[in-house]
Amino acid sequence: MAGTQYTINVNTGIDDTQIQVYLKKLHKLSGNMSPAMLEISEFLHERSRDHFDEEQAPDGTPWATLTPETLARKRKKGVPVNQILHGEHLHLRDTIYPFHSIDMAGVSTGPGTSAYAATHQFGDEERNIEARPYLGLSAEDEIEIIEIIKEHIDRKA
Repeated sequence: MAGTQYTINVNTGIDDTQIQVYLKKLHKLSGNMSPAMLEISEFLHERSRDHFDEEQAPDGTPWATLTPETLARKRKKGVPVNQILHGEHLHLRDTIYPFHSIDMAGVSTGPGTSAYAATHQFGDEERNIEARPYLGLSAEDEIEIIEIIKEHIDRKA
């Protein structure tokens, strides 16, 4: 799949032990976890778009401010200078889409945006572009995912 992806697993920086416990319990009650995965992917989609709107990383850290060069370029193009990654870059926000299967939920950026999306997610030291992460989970997101799974467990019990 092209684009930038973030997977709920070891790479989140969050101890996902509780999520795994509840996923195993749901799997035991129902072989079809697709409805829960769909709901989780939609939640992740919403949160990723929220990060753009709030101009913050998933952990709540504000994005790096725009450089004077970027501000000058935005003024020249006539796009808003008071918003980071909006205006000329809003299409990146709009290429985030959810995906799910019977045992997976996530979000990704659309085809053709992989290098561009990765540049903004991770930064590019060579081009002096600060990282402005928008994919990922906060501790509160983990709690919400657990609540989604618990609701599906309650429906099956």
